Amino acid sequence: MAKKKVRVGLIGCGGNMRNAHIPRLQADGAVDLAAVADTAQEPAQLLMEKWGTETAYYTDYRKMVRDEDLAAVLISSPHSTHYAQVRYALECGVHVLVEKPLTIGARKARVLVDLARKKRRMLVVSYQRNFMPPHAYARELVKQGALGRINGVVAYVTQHWGGGKGWRMVPELSGGGMFMDTGSHLVSSLLWITGLQPVEVSAFMDNRGKDVDIDAVVNARFANGALGSLNFIGSASRHDERLAIHGAKGTLVFHLHQWGIREVLLNGEPLQVPKRVAEDTPDAALLRWIRNGGKGYERPDFAVEVAKFTEAAYKSAERGAPVRMRQ
Repeated sequence: MAKKKVRVGLIGCGGNMRNAHIPRLQADGAVDLAAVADTAQEPAQLLMEKWGTETAYYTDYRKMVRDEDLAAVLISSPHSTHYAQVRYALECGVHVLVEKPLTIGARKARVLVDLARKKRRMLVVSYQRNFMPPHAYARELVKQGALGRINGVVAYVTQHWGGGKGWRMVPELSGGGMFMDTGSHLVSSLLWITGLQPVEVSAFMDNRGKDVDIDAVVNARFANGALGSLNFIGSASRHDERLAIHGAKGTLVFHLHQWGIREVLLNGEPLQVPKRVAEDTPDAALLRWIRNGGKGYERPDFAVEVAKFTEAAYKSAERGAPVRMRQ
């Protein structure tokens, strides 16, 4: 049976949209790319070349959403613009996939998740690790109690992170540096897999002479009494990432290097992931949920917790003192 065509619009035509999302949409084979929106025509033209056909181009995403009969929009734009773009699309009755982080403010993140529920639209935040089989199965194991009570987490992510010369280095557009950007993936994985609820954070950050943070260390206390220590080092030579989850009955350790999973260990042995836990992507998931009426969809409440954690960490670094989080 042929897949149902899904009519999609894109907001933001930069490298991430062209090199990450476009191949996933092409792999689906039944996406009708109706229109793209970007304030600059050059990246839009490059995207159309990558897609293989010309499509409608808008400088104003609002006009695109109003004029085109879209089922969904994908958003890959500066972090500070996410809130307005996601909100407008949801209010117009369109499903949304947005790049991480959902927003640069916790209250705004909550508003968007609640609005999606009110409008009965799906809102997907593009945290790719949450769609990888080892991460998805690890979450199942934690929920089933295979690790017992979670007592501690230790994690780090490193990268040669400079944000280039673009908007990531502009605080008003990015909302922050390495911690807000790449670091958001690690925070998301931790909170999504474990279900831990942070109640207090203490952070140290170093901008290394830039306008945004490059290196950060964040310590956390969770509602169940668990403790965590997370490092985000953007002044490293390359990407490396580990997440260790320690419970009363067992330990899970993830190791990613140069953006690929190297190994996942359960109590020191390679994690055996059942075949039923298939490889997935945020884009493929959204398209599947649109076609099946939302079967299997889960609201991104965890993204609100990520925003709360992130906001508290920046406040702690600024104040030089721990920050308690509102529940």
